[in-house]
Amino acid sequence: MIIRILFISMILFSLSACSSVENHDGFSLRDQKQVVLGQDGNSEFIVWEFDNEESLWEFDLGEVHGIDTYRDSLIDRLGEQRFKEAVQKERAQDLVSEAILAGSDGDKINAHLVHSGEKGLVRKIGRLEAQLLNYQLMRYPLLSHPTEFHGFIGFNPREDKYRVYFGASDTEWPPKPHLLLDAIDNDLKNGWQLKYHLHNHYSDAAGDYIGILAPSLADAQYFKFL
Repeated sequence: MIIRILFISMILFSLSACSSVENHDGFSLRDQKQVVLGQDGNSEFIVWEFDNEESLWEFDLGEVHGIDTYRDSLIDRLGEQRFKEAVQKERAQDLVSEAILAGSDGDKINAHLVHSGEKGLVRKIGRLEAQLLNYQLMRYPLLSHPTEFHGFIGFNPREDKYRVYFGASDTEWPPKPHLLLDAIDNDLKNGWQLKYHLHNHYSDAAGDYIGILAPSLADAQYFKFL
């Protein structure tokens, strides 16, 4: 089974998406009907289901107050010039030395493979992706309370519907997705196909808070498990 891996980080919406996006319909994932699979302390596991509509993937993001607040807070903290420089630095990750590629730093090698175009594609953030990130940022502001989440996206061609399986907590690491994987395994037996895994990255002050756009070594090992 092959699934596409999607990464969300600050660079996706900082200068290229939110600055030019229009918000026509006020769509917010927080207003959509959800099925709660379970909770464990502050960890929650949720499923949403949507008809297959092009608007899910367009660059009109809908209401993303959590993302807007994060971006604005980051500019306030770094200053607009440093913010732009930090974004540009992440965009230029393909400019690495042969020593890095010959080394053993899997995170840097993965970043080069993605940013050079050898593996994957770097693009602007889409609506459904932004809504998942925004949902978590409305729970915990990313700058003051950084967290990461799991998001699996399945598709049923017979019903022409998408399901989004979401898991997150109040920590810097996403919770173990056992409840999500159990639900996905059951759906795979009933005509659903696993299409995407979505995951966000966060960096601390040393990295100017700009998360990388490539899978970490730990992420790559996890994807092999999937």
